[in-house]
Amino acid sequence: MLQRPISMTAMNKWCFAIIACFTLIGCGSDVESQIPTYQVTNKPFDIRINATGEIEAAESQKVIAPGRRPKMLSWLAEENTYVEAGDVIARFDSERILRDKNEEEFAVLKLQQDIVSSAASQNQEKQFVQSEQAFVEEEFSFVDRFAIDDLRIYSKLDIIDTLQNRDFLEAKDTFLDWKEDSILEQHDSAMSVLNIKKQGHQNKLNQYVSALNQLEVRAPYSGLLVYVKDRRGEKPAIGNTVFPGRALAEIPNLENLQAKLYVLANDAIELNNNQTVELTLDAFPDKTFTGTVTSVSAFPREIKRGNPIKYYELSASINEQNKDILKPGRKLTATIQVTQPKDTLAVPLQSIIYEQEQSYVYIQKGDDFVKHPITTGRKNLYFIEVTSGLNTGDNVALSAISAGESV
Repeated sequence: MLQRPISMTAMNKWCFAIIACFTLIGCGSDVESQIPTYQVTNKPFDIRINATGEIEAAESQKVIAPGRRPKMLSWLAEENTYVEAGDVIARFDSERILRDKNEEEFAVLKLQQDIVSSAASQNQEKQFVQSEQAFVEEEFSFVDRFAIDDLRIYSKLDIIDTLQNRDFLEAKDTFLDWKEDSILEQHDSAMSVLNIKKQGHQNKLNQYVSALNQLEVRAPYSGLLVYVKDRRGEKPAIGNTVFPGRALAEIPNLENLQAKLYVLANDAIELNNNQTVELTLDAFPDKTFTGTVTSVSAFPREIKRGNPIKYYELSASINEQNKDILKPGRKLTATIQVTQPKDTLAVPLQSIIYEQEQSYVYIQKGDDFVKHPITTGRKNLYFIEVTSGLNTGDNVALSAISAGESV
C-alpha cells in the first residue's frame, strides 16, 4: 500500500512544534538565571555632579539702557570685540519716537490756540460789560441832571417813573459788576485747565526730545564688549524692545574670570560652596582647569524660554587665569566634586525597593531571591551607600520587580 507523501508545510509545522516543546522544557529551570544581579564589593564611592555653563567675568561694568520709555533696537555692535570709551555699541529706532513727538507737538500747539481763543473771548465779553457800564454811567448822569422830585411841577406818576428808572440803573450796575467778576473767574478756571493740559503734553514732548537725544548707547569704558542675557536667557537682538534700566551689555574685567554653571534640578545633590570643580572648555577639550564653587542659587529656575526644565545656577572661581584661552561667553562642561572618594559598600540605585520608609534589596540565595532589609546612606547619580544589611560578595537583583515575581 502506497503512503501519501508528507508536504513541506506539514513537515515545517511538525519540526517547529518539537523545537518549541524542548525549548519550554529547558526554560523552566533557568528562569532565575535571567534576573540580572550585582555583586556587592567594597569600592571607592563619591558624589560627582555634571554641569554645563560658560565663562564670565567676576567683575564687570554694566551698560544700562537709557531713557524712560521702551525703545526698539535697530543696530548693535558685534559682540566680543574690543571697544574704546565713547564708542557707539547700540542704536535705537527713532520712527516711533518721532511719531509720538509730532503728536505731542500738535497737541501743544492746539492747546496754545485754545488759550489764545479763550483770552480773545474773555476780552470780548469784558469789553461788552465795560461798554454797558459806561452806558449805565451816562444814564445815571442823565437821571441826576433831570431829577423830578417837586410835586408842584410834575405829577406823582412822573416822579415814580423817575425813581423806578434810577432803581433799575442801580440794579443793572450791580449786575454788570457781578458779571465782570464772573467772567474773570470763569476765564481763570478755563485757563488753569488748559495750562494743566498743555503742561502735561509739554512734559511728554520733553521726554520724547530727550529720548531722541538718547538713541545711541556709548561704551563708558574701554574693554571687551559682552551682551547680557535677560531672565529668559536671551541676549539683546535687533528688533527687540528694550525697557529703560535694563543691562544691555557689560565690559568685563579680563583679569578675573569665573565660570557660570547650570546643574539639572534632579541631579543637584548636596551642592555647597567651597566644593572642587573641574572645568573643560568645549573649544579646548584637552585642557582642564580647576576651581571652587563660590555661590549656589537658593531655588532652581528655567534658563531657556519655552523649556520647562529647571536648573540650579552656580558660580565657580577659576584657579588658573589663562587670558589666551579663557574668554567670556565660551561654553564649558564641568564636574563638581561634592564628596571625596572613600571605600564603602554600595549598590546601584535601581536595586533598592522602598516600602513604608524602609529600604530593601533582593539577595540571591541559590536559585531563589530573598527580600532583605538594609540601611542606606548617601547616594550619587548611580549608586547608594549601604551602611548595614549587606556583606561583600552578596549578589543583589538589579531588577527588583522581576525578582519579586519569581519568588
